[in-house]
Amino acid sequence: MQPTTPPAGPPKRNLSETVWTKLDRKATAIAEFTIRQYRKKRSTWTVGAVGAILVVVVLLFYIDAMSEGIESVDDDGDGLLDEDPSTWTEWENSQYAGRTISGPMSDDDGDCLALEPWMRDSNDDGVDCNVIYEYDQNGFVTSVQADRFVDEDPNESEFLEEAMHRSFLLGFGKFGFLFILGIFVPLFLATGLIREEMDSGTLHYLVGKPIARAEILMYRLLGFIGLAWPYFVGLFVLSALVTGIFGPGDSIYRFSDLGIWFGILIATFLTVLAYGAVFITFGIVAGRYGVLVALLFAVWEFFMMFLAMIGTTREMGIASMSISFWGAEIINSTAWLVWGDYAMMSGQSLAVDIALWTVWYSPFPTTSPLINLVISIIVLLLITGLFVLMGQSSFKKRELN
Repeated sequence: MQPTTPPAGPPKRNLSETVWTKLDRKATAIAEFTIRQYRKKRSTWTVGAVGAILVVVVLLFYIDAMSEGIESVDDDGDGLLDEDPSTWTEWENSQYAGRTISGPMSDDDGDCLALEPWMRDSNDDGVDCNVIYEYDQNGFVTSVQADRFVDEDPNESEFLEEAMHRSFLLGFGKFGFLFILGIFVPLFLATGLIREEMDSGTLHYLVGKPIARAEILMYRLLGFIGLAWPYFVGLFVLSALVTGIFGPGDSIYRFSDLGIWFGILIATFLTVLAYGAVFITFGIVAGRYGVLVALLFAVWEFFMMFLAMIGTTREMGIASMSISFWGAEIINSTAWLVWGDYAMMSGQSLAVDIALWTVWYSPFPTTSPLINLVISIIVLLLITGLFVLMGQSSFKKRELN
């Protein structure tokens, strides 16, 4: 019996020897090496401990505030509390954008109806004992004009606790996770990923392997993400548990807030990734001055985040020239998708004569939260890709000591 002739053409490779599996092995090896380096550095444990302590302290203040509660106020001075709790659930829909709506009668205690007929329509809309809600073109409640003794004494304790809880989630997500920790962790852990190896001369051991310099930067960044993202997940789980248990409401846990925490988590993941790419690039381009340049960039991000609180600045788009802005927009858009009662909350804030925190933003640059969410994610990914390419280009041209 004659032996079979092997098929013509190049020999087939074993699955374990393909380009993709070799690429996967190189990526895993360098990423694992990077994580192992982090674990042996005191600076890594210091940064992680400081971030965890910060989160725990803030959560303790939150628990204390929620435990004390908020007392109601006698708005009209008659000695009675919560006479006319505002019930505006009928006016949450944005279909009233740009219109003036005459709302339902909210004279719960009947003192408006007890007035003389000519005194029951003090807002001059032709309807006795009611409330007028004025909406702008974006569907926001801009003013509330109530007839005399209507919504005179709303339930501040219920509203303010809910408003404070939501404001805490958004504010803590933006300033705590997104900005302070989101910049603090990459600044001290990512800036020297390549630069320190170049200064110490150990980069020769990596470059001597059959690995391109561009791949080394990518895999080092992958190692940083492999350490940073699980760290943030742990802090998010702790924060979500505490705010869900101690937040206002009758249930044991506020499951309705999980959507907000998911949006904050995605925003933090993407901003940490973007900051990591930026700071690695600064470390390569600026060399020993990389940390200084990164600090200046952090000041810029801080300044842009505060500029984003000014409506005219947001409309001009100046604040959009920052990473923190687009991360915050992911949180804003998620809040609009999860909490559909912004108009009601805004109107109630006017009724009790307070202003909601500046963390309550409308979507930007579009008016659609979903579209804005997608745009923000794409922008952050583009920024990450741009700085990775810049870092790779600079890394290829650098002479190693």
